[in-house]
Amino acid sequence: MTTTTDTAGTTDPFAPSTGALRIFAGFGLLLLVGAFAAFLVIVLNQAYSGDGASGPLLVPAMWSMGFSGIVGLVALCAPRDALSHRGRRGAVFAQYALAFGGPALAAIDFA
Repeated sequence: MTTTTDTAGTTDPFAPSTGALRIFAGFGLLLLVGAFAAFLVIVLNQAYSGDGASGPLLVPAMWSMGFSGIVGLVALCAPRDALSHRGRRGAVFAQYALAFGGPALAAIDFA
């Protein structure tokens, strides 16, 4: 039985290696802490100014940041055989998109 692995060099010579993707996933988890701080500032600003309530997208924003942490941990900790290079690259991209999406959703206020 022959197995083929999807490495960075076979599809795109400029694609980051698996180790580099794991580093990006680790930085994404650190970025998530900053995104959560921005989320808190936005929510508290909305609570103290205006009508005293946040926008209706508060819960989806929290879910977005929670999923960002889960996807980042999967991209960081999954073994090389369990997750292909393309899947890990997509997971890191999704991690960053979800981390930035949380504060963006919280900032939308329909009041």
